[in-house]
Amino acid sequence: MGFLDYNRTIVGYHGTSRAKAEAIVRTQAFSPSRNRFDWLGHGVYFWEYAPKQALWWAQQRYKDDAAVVASMIRLGNCLDLLDPDNAKSLLRFHDDLESTAANEGRALPRNSNVRKYRDCYVLEAFYAEATPSLDCSRGVYVPTPGAAGESGGGYRLWERSWLTLDSHIQICVRPESVASCILGTWPVKSA
Repeated sequence: MGFLDYNRTIVGYHGTSRAKAEAIVRTQAFSPSRNRFDWLGHGVYFWEYAPKQALWWAQQRYKDDAAVVASMIRLGNCLDLLDPDNAKSLLRFHDDLESTAANEGRALPRNSNVRKYRDCYVLEAFYAEATPSLDCSRGVYVPTPGAAGESGGGYRLWERSWLTLDSHIQICVRPESVASCILGTWPVKSA
């Protein structure tokens, strides 16, 4: 498979509240997200080389209490969804899951506009069966394009462009790999 050890290290930015950022830097420990709608599955989410994206996200959630920390992350065994072979493997896995569910008279969870229940369900099942086990996943988030100036971003830079505002790469470090993949964390000064 294409997710064998990447032997690559990146800088990831994590948006949070000031109190949580201080605790993360002090303890060098994160609390992984375990929402049923986490688009890359459960884990600690980072914006790859994108501190402004992390700050924007934190401001949406924590307003004036927003903060960002940076971490040096060793990707290890990474499900890199920018690799077409990995994306095809995940699609085949999804289709098999969907077929099995249909044969059992049930359906997979459905995604909504913001909450990605199916994505999380499929990725968590994929992680459970992956050999070797996966340390993280990496995916490109391309927001749904709207009109220029539309709140929430995601609009095309110009008519019919594939370039959009707010596209970014996210890393999800799996809960069981946080200690081995996150090599160090420090505060980020905001402007």
